[in-house]
Amino acid sequence: MTATYRVLVVEDDTDTMTLLRLVLRGLPLDIVHAGTGSEAVAFLADHQPDLVFIDLNLPDMRGWDVVERLKTQVQAKRTRIIVLTAHAEPVNRLIGTLQPITAYLNKPVQGELLRQAVREALSLA
Repeated sequence: MTATYRVLVVEDDTDTMTLLRLVLRGLPLDIVHAGTGSEAVAFLADHQPDLVFIDLNLPDMRGWDVVERLKTQVQAKRTRIIVLTAHAEPVNRLIGTLQPITAYLNKPVQGELLRQAVREALSLA
């Protein structure tokens, strides 16, 4: 029996969310959506996802703030983080190297690159 991985997508753009669901269809993922950083923090208080996609530009807080909250949770050490953002500036990439993230992807991202990042993050064949 194949394991199903819980994935939290923190994304305020509904088109990007729809695209993610389409591209990741067929992988053993249970995708949960949070449209704001506050929704993500509330979800993370009660659940431990295997993978978190995080947009850096959220309507109520910076994506890095959500990452900081996630890092404070002891049980979250196994959680993989993929940044998916339009912010391609070197400063954000530098911040990413200082954070426990698995991948930093820029929007728009090619579907196969996105699927490959998920496969690597979750060690899927």
